[in-house]
Parts: sequence; C-alpha cells; structure tokens
Amino acid sequence: MKIVVFGANGPTGLILVEDALARGHAVRAITRHPAEFPLHRERLDVLRADVTDGSPLTSTIAGFDAVASVLGASYSRKPITVYSRGARAIVSAMLEGRCRRLVVVSSGLTYPAGPGHGFFFDKIVHPLLHNVIGRTLYADMRAMEEYLHTVPDIDWTVMRPGRLVDGDVKRPYLKEPETPSRRYTTRHDLAKAILDDLESGADVHKAVAVTSHGGF
Repeated sequence: MKIVVFGANGPTGLILVEDALARGHAVRAITRHPAEFPLHRERLDVLRADVTDGSPLTSTIAGFDAVASVLGASYSRKPITVYSRGARAIVSAMLEGRCRRLVVVSSGLTYPAGPGHGFFFDKIVHPLLHNVIGRTLYADMRAMEEYLHTVPDIDWTVMRPGRLVDGDVKRPYLKEPETPSRRYTTRHDLAKAILDDLESGADVHKAVAVTSHGGF
C-alpha cells in the first residue's frame, strides 16, 4: 500500500512512518519542515506542504492508496483550525486525486465522556480539560469530525485516543466504539491501530477509541 502521512514529523507521525515502512508499505511523509525530517529509508519520500495555507494538495496525494492525518496542535486560548481546515484540504485533494481511504486522529476528550474513571477525573479533570483548557482544541476536532460526516465519498475513520504517552506496553491495544474506557494511549498503539485499519478497511464512517493496557 502507498500511504500519505500528514503530520509526519510529530512524535506520533514519526512512529507511524517507521511502522508503515516496517510493514512493507511505501510512505510519503508530509511536513512543513522537510529538512528537519530525521528518517531516510527506501520506499520513503518527504515533501513539504501546509494544510492550512490554502495551497492545493492534489499532487501530494494523487497516485496513493490511503491517507493518515496525525496533525496536532497544543492547547491555546486562541481559535484552532488545523484539524478542520486540514481535513477539508485533504479531503478535497483526495476527491480530485481519486484516493478514498482516510484515517484521522481526534481525541477521547472531543465529546463529553460517560462516567467511569473516578470522581476526580469525571467531575474535575475532564470538565476542566474539555470546557476550559482545551476548549478551542476540542471545538476544532469536533468541527473536523462533523465535516467528515458530510463526505460519504471518502472512506474515513476517526481515531479517538486517550492521553497520548510515550513507550510501548507490548500488549494488544483496546479498540472500542466512540468513547475510550481507559485514559491513556501509547503513540505506538495509536500508530498500530491506524495501520491496522488502513490495511483491513475496518471502521469506515465510524469513530473508534483506541487505548492501551498498563498503568501510566
């Protein structure tokens, strides 16, 4: 499979690129700073592109089988648009380039979660992150997800991890519909889940929560 990875120079993106190459896929890594990209492998090419600057992305995606977006942003009081604008730019290019398969990363905090993580997290930590500290971040993730529901011609999947952490627990990840029942996800598990869905074609037009075993 030939896979385009947006956000390839981020901590999750680098793992995703390495894992995809290890599985035998060809990868096009998209980053705003290709000179800083640390990987040099066979079946890998690195291109510069910015999903938010309005530049067309069709030539970046045409001829590829699938796209993975691990674009990210930090908490900010200012409006965040990288997820929603990025999704629109990527989808537009995919439609023009006749590429249907897309996996994007959102968050387990994008929508209010059900109870079950303990009083402190359910009543204090989650509302604080969702409604105050991460308000603009999760609003943009919701905008991205809502937009994807309007494009049935793209075989999209939304991944909603828990809090992303480093490390690899070497145990199978847990994948659930919609909302994570665990609080943490290793970046390695998220990369595995993305590749597994790209390869299998699972979870089309669905949001799935991916979390990891172990205590972090």
